[in-house]
Amino acid sequence: MHSASRLLRPFLAGAALAATVLACGAAPATVAPQDFLPQVGAQLAAHFAPTGELQLELLRAWKAPVAPTGEWEMVVVSPPPVLANQMIVRVRLTAGGTTLGEWNLPLEGHLWGDALVTRQPVARGASIETSCFELRRVDFLREKDAIPAGTDLSGHALARGLPVGTVLSWREVAPRLLVQRGSRVEVVAVSGALTITMKGLAMQSGARGETIVVRNPESRRDFSAVVVGENQARITF
Repeated sequence: MHSASRLLRPFLAGAALAATVLACGAAPATVAPQDFLPQVGAQLAAHFAPTGELQLELLRAWKAPVAPTGEWEMVVVSPPPVLANQMIVRVRLTAGGTTLGEWNLPLEGHLWGDALVTRQPVARGASIETSCFELRRVDFLREKDAIPAGTDLSGHALARGLPVGTVLSWREVAPRLLVQRGSRVEVVAVSGALTITMKGLAMQSGARGETIVVRNPESRRDFSAVVVGENQARITF
């Protein structure tokens, strides 16, 4: 029995040494969605610079075919054309400067942020006053036309009346009319260093930057002018 123990000692010592080497080596790292999806999301957010908090989910279960050792990174190789509720993103898995593979990931995207919601009925043509709205957290990738809270809408008005509980979207707003049809407007005509101011009658309504028809009340002739302010227009020769 003692002779057998002496014969087994070299093998037992070798096995112990091998176990020590394995214990000291780097164990394969797990590539888990909860770890790489934030990496992918941060890269897409840096690329598109969206307004809101971008969150990603896998549309179907996915597991990396390889297990990297040590530190690893999931890099976006090809972002989608636009951020969408469903999209394909090509990614590359790297570890220690070595590429371990590339895959097309099917992702579901959510872009969370605050939108404006009517707290009371608002009439068509009304200025957009914050007191008429409250904030609601929405997914802007689903509510595609929703207007993020904090957007400067001072130059806009409601294009239609809205009931209570409506999420304000770009479909419901339009540039605010600075000139109303039938109103008197001050027209500035510029030709080089020469500037002439005259009064006119607006034959059309218009917002800032729009071209409208104005009538000279004395000659009864019509001409085009660009709206530049409240009941103000400009023509350049």
